[in-house]
Amino acid sequence: MKKYLILISVLFLFQVISSGQVTDPLISKCAMSTGPGTTYLKDFRVQLGKANTQSGLRYKQVLSLSKNMRYRFTLCNAENSNSVLVMKLMDKTGRQVLSSYDQKSGKTFPSIEFVCNKTDTYQIYFDFLNFQQGLGVGIISLVK
Repeated sequence: MKKYLILISVLFLFQVISSGQVTDPLISKCAMSTGPGTTYLKDFRVQLGKANTQSGLRYKQVLSLSKNMRYRFTLCNAENSNSVLVMKLMDKTGRQVLSSYDQKSGKTFPSIEFVCNKTDTYQIYFDFLNFQQGLGVGIISLVK
């Protein structure tokens, strides 16, 4: 009986440990595309339905960035997404400091870099182009 309890305990422990190591394949694939000389910092998994109104980018998070550091923002889309993931970065005064979408040309950038000139809290916004439905990942990495 003692052998069975030990075996069950070991199996349970193995399952708990291994379940903590499961990663999202889209995040893994996107992290691999950040390029050489980068260190992964954070990811944002974004899944949104089509928007009824177009009042602003819908997914918002707050993050701290440090002065004199170079950050790379990499955006990836799931294969079945209806649109392209875009992001913008705003400082705490509400001024846009970075965007992956150029409204004038209509061009989107899957990867953009930002050299932070002030240690502060920033707001990062994500959505899909034209507020369409989609699934994507935004990765922030540090460029060495």
